[in-house]
Amino acid sequence: MFLEALQIRSLRCIQTLNLQTSPRWNWLIGSNGAGKSTVLEAIHILGSGQTWRHGPRHVLREGDQEYLLSAQLPDHFLALRRRGEEREIRYDGESISSAWMLLDILPLQSLHDDNSHFVAGTAEDRRRVMDWGIYYADRYYGSVFRDYRRALAQRNAWLKNRHGQDPWDVALAKAGEDIQQRRKDYLQRIEPRVQALWAQWPGAEKDLRLQLHSGWKEGITLQESLQRDQEQDREMGYTHSGPHRANLSFRIRHRAALDILSRGQLRVLGLAYRLAQVILLKEAELPLPTILIDDFAAELDVSARDWWVKQLDLLGVQVFAAVTAVGQIPTLVNGSHFYLAQGQLEKEKAS
Repeated sequence: MFLEALQIRSLRCIQTLNLQTSPRWNWLIGSNGAGKSTVLEAIHILGSGQTWRHGPRHVLREGDQEYLLSAQLPDHFLALRRRGEEREIRYDGESISSAWMLLDILPLQSLHDDNSHFVAGTAEDRRRVMDWGIYYADRYYGSVFRDYRRALAQRNAWLKNRHGQDPWDVALAKAGEDIQQRRKDYLQRIEPRVQALWAQWPGAEKDLRLQLHSGWKEGITLQESLQRDQEQDREMGYTHSGPHRANLSFRIRHRAALDILSRGQLRVLGLAYRLAQVILLKEAELPLPTILIDDFAAELDVSARDWWVKQLDLLGVQVFAAVTAVGQIPTLVNGSHFYLAQGQLEKEKAS
């Protein structure tokens, strides 16, 4: 699924913006504060129900009462309106009650300041990126993941209240072991593809490996770990062991990639992983995501930019990428150019 047209009303610096988009490359060009990131954020909200930015979510344009986002998709129409705490989502005129449904209506892979350096980020950053790929590659993962989160919330509530015996260990362990197995299976499939993509970039280091740590002590089951940790969990009021504490690590020559690679290399390694996720979807003939890239050229030299656009071009995905100047766009691709200034479309060049 891709966007044929995008309409934005009253979001951050944008009062009104209408874009007729290309099914392949869409370049958002302008200085800082021009509204490029807001366009990407609008698409992200349409595909997930929420902004990608941390902190207070004050995305409404100053002085306005609500924002409205809509997108024309092939044979479908998607719209989202927000007024205060009230949110309304409609798909082909029908109301949608849960934002979870948006993940399948408009799959997105978003690369922005908060996740561009997930390889060197927190374990939670890496889990989130890993789980994105598994969600779209494994049709049952979303259901298992929601079961686990529900059981984890219930167990943590029980730990704080301490009434009766723990009724949640069995359900939590069952869902947790299932998540771990699905993650292991996924990593076995994606690792050779990440290695191949990484090796194609001239600045790559040799001997890349991925490792997955389950989130509980090796050699015992999650059920056994929960029982072992019960006293500590009761004292602290939360569950210590489980896939919510898992960690995906990237290693070069048996050492943490963070200790060896430069910041630019780390970003390219993260891009290789994200590209490999899309390759797995294409190989399985599953729907491909629209790719959102904020600050496309950041920390990437010419070879890295050319490598990146070449791989995206081979995948045939729709891309929205923000740059501050036309010169940052690799000559290998063209696409539609949208020149923005102060939240308005100044000029448009079709592909």
